[in-house]
Amino acid sequence: MLLACPDASAQARDPAAAEALFDAGRAALQANDYDAACPKFRESYELDPAPGALLNLADCEEKRGKVATAWSIFRQLARDLPASDDRRPIAQARATALEGRVPRLTIRLAPGAPADTAVQRGDIPVGAGSLGAPLPVDPGEIQVTASAPGRAQKTFTVQLAEGAQAELLVAPEAPAAAEGAGPALPPKRDEPAAASSTRRTAGWISAGAGVVGVGVGAVFGLRAIGKKGDATAYCDEANVCSAEGIRLQKQGANAGTISTVAFLVGAAALGAGAVLVFTAPSSGPSSSAPRATLGVVPGGAVATVVF
Repeated sequence: MLLACPDASAQARDPAAAEALFDAGRAALQANDYDAACPKFRESYELDPAPGALLNLADCEEKRGKVATAWSIFRQLARDLPASDDRRPIAQARATALEGRVPRLTIRLAPGAPADTAVQRGDIPVGAGSLGAPLPVDPGEIQVTASAPGRAQKTFTVQLAEGAQAELLVAPEAPAAAEGAGPALPPKRDEPAAASSTRRTAGWISAGAGVVGVGVGAVFGLRAIGKKGDATAYCDEANVCSAEGIRLQKQGANAGTISTVAFLVGAAALGAGAVLVFTAPSSGPSSSAPRATLGVVPGGAVATVVF
């Protein structure tokens, strides 16, 4: 194609126009009109890719707050300029100074998003390699869209300040219900029977817990009596006890406290269980009630509730 059209490679070059745009950009930059200056430097570089236009473009973009754009241009100059060019260390220093000011946005697909979801940040496609990577962006409001076949596009907006780090989970809109189809209805259920069953079950569980509490209270009550009886052998008539007697008395007091608390909790649970069971609405032929059994073992109690 180049052989057939020898002038094609030169059509995009216009050094004279590039020079005029560069001068206009410099004038706007000195007047602090960055919105006018930056496009002129950019177009000047496109017409004649001179490093001077690119360096001024990076400076202009930084001054109007687009620190990520400026940082990437300074890095490009630091990489491409020859080591003998005096502008190379300037570009390197400017890029280093901007590093910490550049915001970074990590975009991920939300759980349940289709694998073929297409994501765009502004007009820039976000490919699979970019998903999950903290990519530099200019500060300000950023719009991200997500779409997929059969689903409507959904737009997400995030606001980032200089140096900020953010993560955004995206997914297209959920699929719409089939046209003409009514809302999905839950399966029919005998609500009174279900409520009654649930209430009775909760009542029996509470009653079972009450049995456990009462049983634990009884066991620790017996333990408290036993410990206090054992301590008598180590105390005189004035209730002056040896170290062993004091230890046994403390164990008895602790067991008594546990016994009292367990009795109170057990009684409350039994009462609550009884209320739930006896006030539950009738649900037809009732099944066998749960059975609660209590067994005493050395140092404690074992309670079993069988449904």
